[in-house]
Amino acid sequence: MATVLVVDDQASNRELIVTLLKYAGHVPLEAADGQQALAQVRTARPALVICDILMPKMDGYEFVRQLRAEPSIARTEVIFYTATFLEREARSLALACGVSTVLIKPTEPEELLRTIAQALDGATAARPAPLEVHFDREHLRLLTDKLTAKVNELQSANQRLSALTELNLELASEHDPHVMLDKVCRGARDLLGASYAVLVVRDKHDGGLVRVSSWGLTPAQAQSLQSRATDTGLRGPTATDSRARRFTRQDGHPADIDLPAELPPLHNGLIAPIMSPQGAYGWVLLVDKLRADGFTDADERILSSYAAQAGRIYENGSLYQKIKHAAQQLEAEVEERKRAAQELRFANETLEQRVLQRTAELRDVIEGLESFNRSVSHDLRGPLGGIAGAARLAQEFVVSQQPDKAIKFLQVIAAQAETTGHLVDALLALARASEASLSVEPVDMDALAAEVVASLRRLPDEASPPVVIEPLAAIAADRKLVRQVLVNLIGNALKFASETPQPRVQVGMATTDGAPVFFVRDNGVGFDADKAQRLFRPFHRLHDARFEGSGVGLSIVKKIVERHGGKVWADSTPGQGATFYFSFGWP
Repeated sequence: MATVLVVDDQASNRELIVTLLKYAGHVPLEAADGQQALAQVRTARPALVICDILMPKMDGYEFVRQLRAEPSIARTEVIFYTATFLEREARSLALACGVSTVLIKPTEPEELLRTIAQALDGATAARPAPLEVHFDREHLRLLTDKLTAKVNELQSANQRLSALTELNLELASEHDPHVMLDKVCRGARDLLGASYAVLVVRDKHDGGLVRVSSWGLTPAQAQSLQSRATDTGLRGPTATDSRARRFTRQDGHPADIDLPAELPPLHNGLIAPIMSPQGAYGWVLLVDKLRADGFTDADERILSSYAAQAGRIYENGSLYQKIKHAAQQLEAEVEERKRAAQELRFANETLEQRVLQRTAELRDVIEGLESFNRSVSHDLRGPLGGIAGAARLAQEFVVSQQPDKAIKFLQVIAAQAETTGHLVDALLALARASEASLSVEPVDMDALAAEVVASLRRLPDEASPPVVIEPLAAIAADRKLVRQVLVNLIGNALKFASETPQPRVQVGMATTDGAPVFFVRDNGVGFDADKAQRLFRPFHRLHDARFEGSGVGLSIVKKIVERHGGKVWADSTPGQGATFYFSFGWP
């Protein structure tokens, strides 16, 4: 059993050697640098020192120099146990300062125990200290080379870390999972320096669709990969243990790992699973490390971490797309409900107006029916009563053989029958104006007004009525019904102006809010404007019997105009003529 001092600035490295020493039955001591080690050697006098070379405060070479400079401890056996890329230079410098054994980390435990046993048995011998000038020069060069290697290694690690951080930030800001996977594939290839990269996932949020991405391949090779992404997927060198792993292929055939044979040769590869805490989605494969014989442990750790991060981001992106789709559907449903609510609100707001309009229409119908009843009971009863009375008297005169008197009453019967016929015709005309279907067409109002005026001449050879027709605009309406409007209004104007010494009738047009308003004006007897609305009710007349008529003409005009979406009104002063205005709701 011997006392052995372990000197290393890394506690984990010391722990391994201390465990082995205890296993071999030795008493271990520990120090974190050369200064602590020198103090321990002076007090504990260990039989062996196992020392790292590159340490803070005092490195291994300086420790041995000062150890050899003190006669009481100069013969202490020392083993260098270090990690260096300059093994030959390290051994040469170790011999120069009296250390014959240099172990390079990592060393197998058996080899480490065997070397410790040989040192304790005296199989190794300390060499004398070197010349001071030669040792300092070599010491400085070795430390500089070691530091340069460490700096290069740190720069490379920093570059990778920076690139990895930038990639993670870029991936975290990407909401489209498919674009994100393409960036993962490209980023893995650029980060670790591979000939080409292949990424395959099965989208569990999109019906299990298999998606493939690649970087570093020709379009034809990429298409060959895509064509293999069938419903069964592209198996490839699947990582079944949910961790990254490396592999090599001597022949380089891609088909050996279930990749298309058209791909470039594959000699070494690194694959990592793309997964999240919810499950695995697929894998990312890097093929043939650039400027190196193969991928390293560090590459494996980086790709494993990178793929795991990509899996979590992909899971979040897929959920984001699913939530976004649901939100869009919800937004569309909300908009549809808003539209339905607006329509309902509009319907409610216009309901009162429509009720009032319908009530007014029903009131007009009721008033029309009342007028019809009055007409039937009064206007038709009078002629029919006269016909009945005259018929009885005519019968009596025939019986009493007074034919002359009988003939007079027969003439009365004929006149009353003609009056009754006119009333029936007026009722039929009113019914047709209310029920006939509209046949809308362009109407030349100038030509139609001239046609109506010509038709109102009493005799073919009679002079034209005193009617002045001003320029009128064309409209879209039912021509037959518009003609009936003009016949009734112009006919009434001629009738009520007939007793005027110089009768005059004018047909013209004005414009209100860009829409044409037609009018028929006369200089006849006129009427009281306060009673104008009564004119448009069936069988309502404002003048005595000297002006013949059924009292239905203006009612027909009102029905026709309203059926076209327009309105009709009148203005007059007794003895100064009247003006009837009408407009159509259609352009």
